[in-house]
Amino acid sequence: MKSIARLFAVALCSMACFGGDLAQPISTGELWKGPKQAATNKYLVGARYAPVDDTTWRMANGSFTFGKLRAGEVLLHWGADNIDSLRVIVYSKGDDGAIGKEDFLGRIESAKEALTEITGVEPKKKKVNVKETGVQVECWEWSWENGAARLDASYTGELGKKAKRGKKNRGGSAPFEAEFIRVDLGPDAAAIEHGGASDKVTRKELRSSIKKEEDGTVWLEGVNMVDQGQKGYCVPATLARVFAFYGMDGVDQHALAALCDSSADGGTSSNSMEGAMAAICKKFPVKLNTIEDYQSSMMALVEPYNKLAKKKGKQALSFAVPPMDVADPELLKQVRAGKKSQVKKWLGLIKRHIDAGSPVLWSVTLGIYREEIPVPQSRGGHMRLIIGYNMKEQTIIYSDSWGAGHEKKTMPAAEAAAMTTGRYVIKLK
Repeated sequence: MKSIARLFAVALCSMACFGGDLAQPISTGELWKGPKQAATNKYLVGARYAPVDDTTWRMANGSFTFGKLRAGEVLLHWGADNIDSLRVIVYSKGDDGAIGKEDFLGRIESAKEALTEITGVEPKKKKVNVKETGVQVECWEWSWENGAARLDASYTGELGKKAKRGKKNRGGSAPFEAEFIRVDLGPDAAAIEHGGASDKVTRKELRSSIKKEEDGTVWLEGVNMVDQGQKGYCVPATLARVFAFYGMDGVDQHALAALCDSSADGGTSSNSMEGAMAAICKKFPVKLNTIEDYQSSMMALVEPYNKLAKKKGKQALSFAVPPMDVADPELLKQVRAGKKSQVKKWLGLIKRHIDAGSPVLWSVTLGIYREEIPVPQSRGGHMRLIIGYNMKEQTIIYSDSWGAGHEKKTMPAAEAAAMTTGRYVIKLK
């Protein structure tokens, strides 16, 4: 869904100097050793970062260099008391815009050469099953005494030589489109291994994540944060969080953006969102359940809203513009949550899925009601997750893909119901 670009707020380390090139400590394995404070003082001096969650830092572009490897966004993952691994985004359609086939291939080769120079060994091509990742991925791995590295490059459409006459090319009939090039680095292969579709958790494991507080709050623990950054990737980022919660953390937001047909600047359109989610789920051992879709939600809103608007002397809604973009906040709440029975019914459906261990994908229109934590989007469509509820307090627990501070927030269920444009649940098969 469309999400406006936001300023990337970064925290500044207290040191004054820039940490420099990480190629050598990666090559020697020194980067992965030592306590957290020592690593910070030695390698992260002056680096700008924003916490994504308790174990991940999103480093600002230019904070590090990696020899000749081109680096955009860098995600640094902490272990118990050391740097556990790094993910370097060499290219992302969402951050860098569209590029041509030759440019894409050139960036892959440059990355391979840079990693070979850092590691001192030649790469080995690895076959990646599209059923595990959902997208076409070209993969190379490096393994040496002091570490491991992996390069994944994804695209849609045709890449390389033309398909033989009468046969479809590897990407189908769609034109070529570069999606992402990413590099994972760590002390060993296990540190950079990510779960695919076959690594999904069990329903019993999902239910074990349900936490119940003394005040009546019930919520799902272990829904990892994915920070969409400045990209309009709220849909793929939110889907990636659900997939990771289900054990499939190798299916990241960049891969899902390709399947969502998310644009480099405008995100995933409201019209294509539901179809995209359904198509994605068909590629994995999950199924999409629709609690409330956009079209039926809007159709159910307009008539009762307009009756009340006429009584109140307010402007009526039409479908000439998206109804939620112009709806009056108070009238909207009266129509959708003016009765206790309406709120109870809306919240009851949330309860059913949370109690089964499934977060609820929640599409909304932002900017209608003031939220407890300011959000980097003034108005418009957005996708977020509902991860809990409190029936006594009539509230929901929700989360946004905007990094630290947005992991676990609370909102009155009446306002949540009023701003809703859709609710969906991804279930394990």
